[in-house]
Amino acid sequence: MGRKIPRDARLAVAKDMPPLYRTHPGQEYSYKTDDVIKWISKRPGLLMYVFDKLVAAGYIAYDKPTGLWMGVDYDAEDD
Repeated sequence: MGRKIPRDARLAVAKDMPPLYRTHPGQEYSYKTDDVIKWISKRPGLLMYVFDKLVAAGYIAYDKPTGLWMGVDYDAEDD
């Protein structure tokens, strides 16, 4: 009947996330004070999941000669 959607095991760590604010009461939202983003940033598996998704989607690529990763539309002349 229903197809089971495969899930990346690296996401399972999020099941143990404690209650956290994204926007603190009485404040405007800011990624700098987003406790959920801070929590995620301390989980290497979640960060690698995002990185791998960016690579797989073709948004970032590795340049072997320089050893650098960069966005595929990066233009040094725009800096």
